[in-house]
Amino acid sequence: MTIAAQDVRFAYGQRTVLGNVSLGVTGPGLMALCGPNGAGKSTLLHVLAGRLRPQAGSVTLDGSPIGDLKPAERARRVAVVPQTVGQAFDLTVEDLVTLGRLHRLSVRDRLLLRSMSPEDEAAVSAALQAVDIESLRQRRLSQLSGGEQARAMIATALAQQADHLLLDEPTAHLDPAFRRDILEILARLAVSGRTVLIVLHDLMLAGLYADKVALLAGGRLEATGPVEDVLTEGNLTSVFRTPLRVERHPASGRPLVLPG
Repeated sequence: MTIAAQDVRFAYGQRTVLGNVSLGVTGPGLMALCGPNGAGKSTLLHVLAGRLRPQAGSVTLDGSPIGDLKPAERARRVAVVPQTVGQAFDLTVEDLVTLGRLHRLSVRDRLLLRSMSPEDEAAVSAALQAVDIESLRQRRLSQLSGGEQARAMIATALAQQADHLLLDEPTAHLDPAFRRDILEILARLAVSGRTVLIVLHDLMLAGLYADKVALLAGGRLEATGPVEDVLTEGNLTSVFRTPLRVERHPASGRPLVLPG
């Protein structure tokens, strides 16, 4: 289970955002994609997901060009959680999560508004249970807290039953308790067999929960590998251009990133 970018270059007009980036996301496991603001993290995630086509280089999914896959096939294999929850129609949680099953319906079934199969209903219920919001299934998105909305978006992706889960800053604007809850959910999903890539600003959470870390700066990959090898004082100070200190968690021995 691998999504791989090879010598990827991406630009918006004349502004180059990614320059010759090569990165393999192999699972199962949880990889954190970290770096300063404007490093190109979200762009790289969407390139890896096949949502953006690079101007140069290639992206493959288990060895096949991801751009050659039809949208429905790609959705069966890669699920993406965006930064924000669209609330234009103020759906219920259940209706939102049900959208994760649309790629499994034929065009005819969609046009005829066929109801979900027992398999679809089971997938939705399992996704809600996985993120512990089954009790909220009839609540509307506008009635949810930020942390609950983030869980609902993850449940929508889980309903796709894809092996690869890519998340773009799902912990943004959440308080510390909700951020930790989200990372614990993602860590459990990785242990259960999924490949999880998360764009993450919180280096403390990356140290505590990630199996691997990729550091991006100025559109270039500066370091990638096991969390203990990448989250070093030298790497972090160079990438973030500010003194950072790395200590060990007293219980787990994992790296704790602190201000220098």
